[in-house]
Amino acid sequence: MKRLVMLFSTICIFAVASAQTSNSKPKVQKLGIQLTKHDFISAAEMRSRGFSSVVASGEWTNMSRMKTGVALAYTSSLSDHFDFNGRLGFTFVEASAFSNRAQSNQAKTYLESDANIQMKLLSDDYFVSPFLSLGAGVAVSDIYFSAYTPIGAGLQVNLYDQSFLVLQSQYRIPVTSNTAHHLFYSVGFFTKLGK
Repeated sequence: MKRLVMLFSTICIFAVASAQTSNSKPKVQKLGIQLTKHDFISAAEMRSRGFSSVVASGEWTNMSRMKTGVALAYTSSLSDHFDFNGRLGFTFVEASAFSNRAQSNQAKTYLESDANIQMKLLSDDYFVSPFLSLGAGVAVSDIYFSAYTPIGAGLQVNLYDQSFLVLQSQYRIPVTSNTAHHLFYSVGFFTKLGK
């Protein structure tokens, strides 16, 4: 865990330093809506049976294991290759998805918010730009608060000058015991704010 915190701190410092030296372009801000999928089952199986076993069986692609949600996201450029991304999401999950709770199949409201640094290979000027992301997040379900570290990768597609399609997947590592490891997928449509 200390390594993740150190890596995240280093990336943030580098991103801020890069943003301060790159004044050639105005800051780009984007607002988007995302369709999200949360998969607690496959992540638990990957930890118990092994990553290759779950991937080889194809079980991790089974949509019935995933819980669908929606999220509102905001992205602001720090430089040509670094963005800040904040997200507020909502879905329903079973209480059994959380490692320290009594087993139940009753759906519970799951609210989450996270902040990420996205490290893009290419700037927004390109049609396709892959990126890596690292961040910190909090979630609440019933009266239980939890924290997690999202680590992921994605692809930004520049549909035209003002609109972007963003595909993303993350592995979410629990920081507190009130949640469990899980996989996260999203498809989002973003539009630039302002000119």
